[in-house]
Amino acid sequence: MTQALRRWRIGWILTACAWLVTLVALIISMVRFETEPSSGMAVASFWLAVLAGTIAFVAAVVALRAMRRQQTVEHELRTARETFEGILMISADAIISIDDGQRVTHFNNGAAALFGYAPEEIVGQKLERLIPGRFRPAHEGHIDAFAHGNNVARRMGERRSIFGLRRDGREFPAEASISKLDVEGTRHFTVVLRDITERIRGEERQRFLARASAELSSSLELEPTLILACHVGVPFLADCVIIDLVEPGGGVRRRCSVHDDANLARVLKAMERRFGDAPNAPFPVADVLASGTPVVATEPVRASPRDGSAESLGVRGFIALPLRTRERVFGVLTLVSTTETRTWAEDDVDLASAFAERLGVAIDNATLYRDSRRASQARDEILGVVSHDLRNPLSAIAMGARVLAEHPPDDAPERAKLARGILDATALMHRLIQDLLDVVSVESGHLRVDREEADASALARQALSMVAEQAAERGIRIETNLPEHLPCCLDTLRVEQVLANLLNNAVKFTDRGGSVALDLRAADEGCRFEVRDTGIGIPPDALPHIFDRYWHSHRAGRKAGSGLGLAIAKGIVDAHGGVFEVTSTVGVGTRIVLHIPNGTVVSDASLATPIPTGASRPALT
Repeated sequence: MTQALRRWRIGWILTACAWLVTLVALIISMVRFETEPSSGMAVASFWLAVLAGTIAFVAAVVALRAMRRQQTVEHELRTARETFEGILMISADAIISIDDGQRVTHFNNGAAALFGYAPEEIVGQKLERLIPGRFRPAHEGHIDAFAHGNNVARRMGERRSIFGLRRDGREFPAEASISKLDVEGTRHFTVVLRDITERIRGEERQRFLARASAELSSSLELEPTLILACHVGVPFLADCVIIDLVEPGGGVRRRCSVHDDANLARVLKAMERRFGDAPNAPFPVADVLASGTPVVATEPVRASPRDGSAESLGVRGFIALPLRTRERVFGVLTLVSTTETRTWAEDDVDLASAFAERLGVAIDNATLYRDSRRASQARDEILGVVSHDLRNPLSAIAMGARVLAEHPPDDAPERAKLARGILDATALMHRLIQDLLDVVSVESGHLRVDREEADASALARQALSMVAEQAAERGIRIETNLPEHLPCCLDTLRVEQVLANLLNNAVKFTDRGGSVALDLRAADEGCRFEVRDTGIGIPPDALPHIFDRYWHSHRAGRKAGSGLGLAIAKGIVDAHGGVFEVTSTVGVGTRIVLHIPNGTVVSDASLATPIPTGASRPALT
């Protein structure tokens, strides 16, 4: 029986007693009044009984009403307490109360969700159970100091960061406020905790993006920018960062790769070398280039069919993101996880995308800077060509014209010789000017190729005819292996220009008695030209530069031409979506292979689209 019910019954009993006393007093008074009608005492007793009964009744009613009011107040207090406890229990914040002995007396639902304990499991336990071991001694000291201090609470603005310990042993950062209250001589403390893991992660991400932006903007050179990007991303974003960029000719080249582990970094470099020899972009690079959207894998990656490189690297997941600028995808940023502890959520993909956007802008700025610097160099070099290389033919023309004008020879053959000299000088000037125009078109990305169905064999024979006389004069043997007909879709004049340049160089740098060969065959839905010579060869340190503008071979003291021929040839082949292969041995000769694929024209070499990915998709090789 509850206390309120007992009080209610007592109140009614007192009221009944008051009525009973009043009734008894009245009965006694009436009996005396009947037996002693003339007695004054009887009358007085009667009215005294009435008065006493009335007083008793009023007192009982007052007491009953007081008890009712007390019951109402107690009910309201109980309702308020239950409401408050309910609010505390459903609060998203963790609210924990402890006594003087630092034992838990209250543990709400927010605390249960945060720490992983049910309230009945933790109430009565020491608070230190919820605190990492290394913080327990200091924490007890802080509670004691707060208990004996003047402050009764710390405001939210005075919160300090602490760490909590979940049931599964994981720690988490939190901010806490504490208050103290004395109830009936007993001191109670209440701690309000909030998990700030996401807030700290958000702050760390903002700091990371700020640092990444600062470092990526610290250099306008492409290679340092790529290296910085890889090192900035490891290990904050991933265990491994890989950057692949589309080449001007449409191929894909792995430009940078960094791993946090030295041993796995060596595996990554081996993969990079294999990737450089692969004809197609690997998965997921090819997919991202084709779709322009991220590719995310959260499970261990299957090994490549060609080798076990993915397993050697221990790839457990990756995020591959497009690098783009001005709506053009020009590369792929791949973030790789090789540890079990690293997992990626949706917000991690958002962070990686933000980093990829900044990297795309940085690469674009570096590319624009490189192009502007090249344009400035090209301008200076063109001015040098105009002032130097055109001076000789102009001098020859001026001298021949002066002789014809001032002292015309009477001999017709002599006049014809002077005229031929002027014509030859004019032809040289025309060739130099055309080379300058072509190289400007290549550098600006506007070298135009007009594909048409053509006979590649006839084209090759025409190019051979351009060097046949020169080869015969030098005693050089011409060897050919050409099919009767080979249809191919290409720009006839441009490819003929390339072959003529290659054959002319081969003849120029082959000694008397040597040979120059031209082979042609169908290959990979296109045509494959191969030019070989038995000349003096190209030194290994010069091979990477033979397609540079104004590059001259200083072999045997032979230097002729503008130095633009091979640069233009490379631009023409790139515009066709083709590739060059060059091998050379000093003293043995040089072999140059060019593959011209059939298909849609790629008229802008600098904005070439990615090469087709093919049917097979090796995994991260």
